[in-house]
Amino acid sequence: MTAAIADCLTIADPADATPAEGRDTPHERALIAAALAGSQDAFGDLVTLHQRAVFRTALAALGRREDAEDVAQEAFVVAWTKLPGFRGDATFRTWLLTITWRKALDRRRLRHRWWSRTIAPQEFEQTDPLDNVPDAGADPETQVVTRDTMRRLHADIAALSPKLRDTLVLAASGEHSYAEIAGILGIPLGTVKWRVVEARRLLSGRLS
Repeated sequence: MTAAIADCLTIADPADATPAEGRDTPHERALIAAALAGSQDAFGDLVTLHQRAVFRTALAALGRREDAEDVAQEAFVVAWTKLPGFRGDATFRTWLLTITWRKALDRRRLRHRWWSRTIAPQEFEQTDPLDNVPDAGADPETQVVTRDTMRRLHADIAALSPKLRDTLVLAASGEHSYAEIAGILGIPLGTVKWRVVEARRLLSGRLS
């Protein structure tokens, strides 16, 4: 089993990996205060701090780098315009990632509608980026088996219900604690944990 597959099926609870869960750092609080006072430079520093997490959150929802980059930029613009409404009920990061997730879902819905209206099902062919990734450390037979297994995994993940799939992909990204995922999705922490366990169980059964 490849490392990527193993990562998806053996996700550890990342809650302990995020220190001071539920609190902004003193540095972030200072930047937020300055940004609320109108400092674009301070907001730019907040963008720098969180741009990786924002991009990876959008990528988890959309699966395409180009779409994720567009949504990340849009999320930061929206966050700047909505910043006066930030009250600190959640961390700035969770607040920002919630905006990102909602914008990504909007993009995903629009993309699916466009595909269904303009492209006949038999005309649309998805390309698998794994086809173009060489593996110098494996023999040709192993490469074929790995690619085939990864395609099966991608197909099995896509076949999960949207709620299970989205929760699993966010957890597998390694960017978010379960508590943060709960905040992004607006669901209880226990529901996040159950969805990850259930998604892993279904994937394990299908792959075996």
